[in-house]
Amino acid sequence: MGVNRVHPGVLRGGETRKLRQKIDFSALLKDRRRTATALPPQTPPRPKHALISLGKVTHENPNVSSLLIKHPVYRKECWRILYNQVNRDKPYTRIRPGTEIFLDPETKEVAWGKMLRGPAASRAVAEPGRSQPGHERTCSAEKDDFPERLVNAVKPYLGKPYGEMNCYELVVKGLTNLGVRYQGAGGLGRRLMAMARQHGLPRYAYFNGEGLIAASGSPVYSKTLLRVRSPEKEAKQLLGEIGPRLEKGQILSFSIHSRGHTGIVSRVNDTWTLINSGELDHPLKSTHLSKGVGEESLAAEVRDWFELAKERQESLRVTLGRLNEQKLLTYHAPTRRKPTKI
Repeated sequence: MGVNRVHPGVLRGGETRKLRQKIDFSALLKDRRRTATALPPQTPPRPKHALISLGKVTHENPNVSSLLIKHPVYRKECWRILYNQVNRDKPYTRIRPGTEIFLDPETKEVAWGKMLRGPAASRAVAEPGRSQPGHERTCSAEKDDFPERLVNAVKPYLGKPYGEMNCYELVVKGLTNLGVRYQGAGGLGRRLMAMARQHGLPRYAYFNGEGLIAASGSPVYSKTLLRVRSPEKEAKQLLGEIGPRLEKGQILSFSIHSRGHTGIVSRVNDTWTLINSGELDHPLKSTHLSKGVGEESLAAEVRDWFELAKERQESLRVTLGRLNEQKLLTYHAPTRRKPTKI
């Protein structure tokens, strides 16, 4: 029988296929190993910068907003942080008491519990009251900007006719523009009605400046005159008493038996003003409106109410107060239909 000789560099067809299969399989394994090595881990590592501890949820601080609003660095950003896309849908209502809440200073993401993924537990954590680089201001040095924001929130309505917005509606509109929930269950309006019911008063008795101060602020000055005899003299005396206490963003309220009025204190150059809606007898700028939203001389407005009290022979009550943003947080409007505790 003859022997089939094969050139050393040539293989039979079957052997060629086996060798090719062996080579291809080996290469495939190598490719898979390379691909597996190149794939990122399923849980991406957290950034290297330290998380900031906002503190723990307790009876005194029952939600995340309470912790944020008390933080010396992030208190002004409270609602901007919580309504950020990365935070707005988190399960705030299921946070248990004693849970520590953290904030990523770069992304502003709020996290707690299982949200603290991977190496977060071993990372340095900043102390709750300590500023991070670039945030040198402390709570004592930081000026509350809520009064300024309230003034700015009502200025766009200057020139509105009184029929569209009275003095009380103007203040309420300013608060709602800042995110305060007024209407509906849990709203500031319902709180005012509850206060009236508790004191045996008509349902809307506290729908005025005094009610707003009582429910969500603190009085700065209050005076009741049972009878006004000399309007000019007595108004001048009152202005001297409230002058050192005046600040932008305060609520100034007048009340006689038959009428009431309220407005927001502001300032133009060296003149204290009152942004309000009513008879525009002393506007700082000329306007075509005789009655509506305007900015008037505060001193002139005070004198007018003393004159009116004498004319109608009614007692006059003047209240100056400051609204408290922390108290107003109770009524802060949610972004979703279902109320959330944040």
